[in-house]
Amino acid sequence: MSDFKFEVGFEDCWPNLNSGRSVRSPTSGNFSTGKTERDGQRGDESGEKTAGSSSSKGAGRSDTKAVSISAADKARLARVVRGVPEVMVKVSKPAKMDKHGNPIQLNLQTEGTRVAAHFDYISRSGKLELENNLGDTLTGKAATAALCAEWMQSHDEDRANGLATDRTRITTSIVFSMPGNTNASAVKDAVRALAQQEFGGRHDYVMALHTDTKHPHVHLTLRTVGHDGIKLNLRKADLQHLRDTFAAKLRQRGIEAESTPRSARGVTRRGERTPVYKIRQRGETVSVDKAKQREVRRDVADHGGQLPDHPWDTAIVSRRNRVLSTYSAAVAILARSPDPEDRALARATEQFAAGLTDVTTERAVVAQGVTVEQTEARSRPGSACSQDRTSVREQDANKGAPDRDKGPDRER
Repeated sequence: MSDFKFEVGFEDCWPNLNSGRSVRSPTSGNFSTGKTERDGQRGDESGEKTAGSSSSKGAGRSDTKAVSISAADKARLARVVRGVPEVMVKVSKPAKMDKHGNPIQLNLQTEGTRVAAHFDYISRSGKLELENNLGDTLTGKAATAALCAEWMQSHDEDRANGLATDRTRITTSIVFSMPGNTNASAVKDAVRALAQQEFGGRHDYVMALHTDTKHPHVHLTLRTVGHDGIKLNLRKADLQHLRDTFAAKLRQRGIEAESTPRSARGVTRRGERTPVYKIRQRGETVSVDKAKQREVRRDVADHGGQLPDHPWDTAIVSRRNRVLSTYSAAVAILARSPDPEDRALARATEQFAAGLTDVTTERAVVAQGVTVEQTEARSRPGSACSQDRTSVREQDANKGAPDRDKGPDRER
């Protein structure tokens, strides 16, 4: 038998944790998303050498070749099928509208006002302590105001040196959150370690722990322009890297946590945006729901009563099939293992994968609600028939007020 071992790849389920990525702008010269030397050993925890890395190849190898799963992927698979809590990391975007519904012009004055209000918010008007990148703690409104003034002065220097303009965001805010039963101190410790690793020596930052909501969370606010003059510009892959790092830091502190993409867990629909969630909590009507219903009604009317498929609908199904194929290959390998724990993981994975058949999108859910609503309307005596295509479009055209819930998440 050959000494080579071919590891089943999980690239269709989650990114390689040893990808070498760091949160850094490509222009800084230290940004890497390619493979590192350690990627030649995806299972570095098990010491097995990789000679091939895809689920389809791994599952179909000749019997003369040994097929395996890296220790890192095996541990992650076990956490996924157990339903370990998923970390939440998001960039808190500044509001585009003020409380009166007027657009906020991005300039130095409005930015200064926003930053001051943000520091006041995360410190709960000076009642909570802030911790900066030097490890110093700041308490009280005077200390918070002094920090704001210091960052504004640094921003003025960046503008004078051509590193920023009047339209450059002074700060970038990231929120790290875990479920309510998680030890809050461990969450803060994990974020502190992450911030030191990813931003230490490059960006000024402050962090604040909030425990007055359902989920303990940390606000990490960074000065957008780094010491090297590079502006922080977080992309989707950077956020996934931060999720992976946050989860790893929590596990190092004894907190079970994972950071898998939604597709690996069979989740099709995104979570609600913060403003929409808060509106629902207040028991108020969410105008974005009505907008989605109007859009679905228009699509159904334009396509003979059927909800049309879009390219992303096909992509969701294709992605789910690849995920299921990977899990199926893993089950086949684990089931043949002499280790009883591996065989138990195979059974758990098979059961978990059996529940990942639902690929219903949010549009499809809205369409189902619209269909039920129209059916009930027809069954009522004296009720009008469902609106035709023209009337739906006329209703949309007469809708003059902007849908303010379509804007990005507000900081608060």
